[in-house]
Amino acid sequence: MTRTTGPRGLTIVEFLIATSIVAFAVLGVASMFPAALRTVIRGGETTKATMLVQAMADIIRSEPFDILVARYNNLNTQTLNVSCPLDEASAPPPYDDYTKKKWACDLRRTGAQDSGQGLPGAYGRVSVECVDASGGVVACPSSLRRVTVSVFWGESASQSVSVVSHVARSR
Repeated sequence: MTRTTGPRGLTIVEFLIATSIVAFAVLGVASMFPAALRTVIRGGETTKATMLVQAMADIIRSEPFDILVARYNNLNTQTLNVSCPLDEASAPPPYDDYTKKKWACDLRRTGAQDSGQGLPGAYGRVSVECVDASGGVVACPSSLRRVTVSVFWGESASQSVSVVSHVARSR
């Protein structure tokens, strides 16, 4: 009686080794997903902060030149007394503190993590200084203002975005 030898299959040892190699590779790839997700979230937060900083800087640049220091210098949304969302029906905008309060509410959006709006633990600061043409701080009045708008967020305000711009008196 002769036996014909056909294609030979895998032994159990070969199968276990192959399965171990594949499992190790899959676990390595799967461990990258949480790190990638954290990076995407951080990038989204930075984009939101940049948009909020830029929006406030644009608002300040649109204000009358002579009131910039009085209205916005040393603005800190942490010390601003505001109840969000703003009740625009009983006190319709514009009013003096509207832009400050709206910006504070935009930063604080309820459920920032869940809704994708606002930033977790965010607050903003604005500094308006009178400067000369070389950028040195001088006594007011001068015809140039340096406006610094910053947003801080995250645990212990560990992340921040700032924009520095200059506003000149138009003649």
